[in-house]
Amino acid sequence: MRRTAATLLATAGLLVGSVGQASAVGSWSEEPVPTSAKSGMLTAAGSAAGESWAFGFNSDSSPNETSEVYRKDEQGWQQVPIENFGRLVDGEVLAPDDVWTVGVPTKTKPGGMAHWDGQTWTRVDPAPGTSPDPVALKAFAADDVWAVGGAGRGTAQHWDGRAWTDVPVPDLAEHDYESWKLTDVEGVASNDLWAVGYSTWPNGSRTIALHWDGRAWTEVPVPDVDEDPGVIEALDNVLALAPDDVWVGGHRTVQGQEVPFTAHWDGRAWETFELGEAGTITQLLQVGDQVQLFGVGPNAEPFRLGWDGAGWQGLIAPPMVRVYGAAVQDDGTVFGVGNRTGEGAAFEPYTATYRE
Repeated sequence: MRRTAATLLATAGLLVGSVGQASAVGSWSEEPVPTSAKSGMLTAAGSAAGESWAFGFNSDSSPNETSEVYRKDEQGWQQVPIENFGRLVDGEVLAPDDVWTVGVPTKTKPGGMAHWDGQTWTRVDPAPGTSPDPVALKAFAADDVWAVGGAGRGTAQHWDGRAWTDVPVPDLAEHDYESWKLTDVEGVASNDLWAVGYSTWPNGSRTIALHWDGRAWTEVPVPDVDEDPGVIEALDNVLALAPDDVWVGGHRTVQGQEVPFTAHWDGRAWETFELGEAGTITQLLQVGDQVQLFGVGPNAEPFRLGWDGAGWQGLIAPPMVRVYGAAVQDDGTVFGVGNRTGEGAAFEPYTATYRE
């Protein structure tokens, strides 16, 4: 699950065409996490039982970034020490004593997965004989957790409370891809799961969407936004609300800039929605009865949009914090994590909370 200063004016002006502007009635409060690092990024957020979690890395020693985890309770933000095994890119919070995170390799660290039992973090090996290169997690229960990723080809693994098991994904050989990977996973239940990603070949890239029905993964192709096979298209995010209500977020690359789009699955077919100008969608989530998305514009400005049933409408974004991951807290407030521009070339890890 998901990137300078901006105001609602910048948010509304970033994406035009199919995107309108909605009135805002709340406000954002921004707060740093307790770190001595001068530069870093928070990439994923989770919340359960009155606690909020943030996962990411500090980059003071880039390219050898250091794993970082933070937890907020009634006493405020605290760092939760964790072994440095890579750049943390996702996390799932089931309970204060049941938390997962996943990291990708750095120059000196292998990446992988780790579990928090309320006292300590434990590195957990993938299924024997596999190299899944996980990048995204979805947890339904202590004995029902999924991880997807891949390098040369996409991978999916399942945790049953004792060990990870490899769950075969479609071969996709008929597409003649050079390689493909999965970038995000979401689901309504353990027998109704979606995973998205992208493929590569010498002249371009195309989107990939897979569905798990409890027995097997099946490809459910998303229509191309641009029919030119040389254009790069990829899916970065997925949000599953019901069997007939699934959203994906992606981008295509036009003249070196990423142009975001979304697509909606109604149980029978996909419908795509372009968002206009350049930018990257970093998070899809449901807030109350509305689907919202966060993103980062071409000049590193944050934006936030909400779906009103007919189109995407501009919502107020954090004034300074670029949100890469977000969650809804127990009290219904939206909690985002990311970074903001600090002194010099530094990017400070920061959080932001929206209250109406």
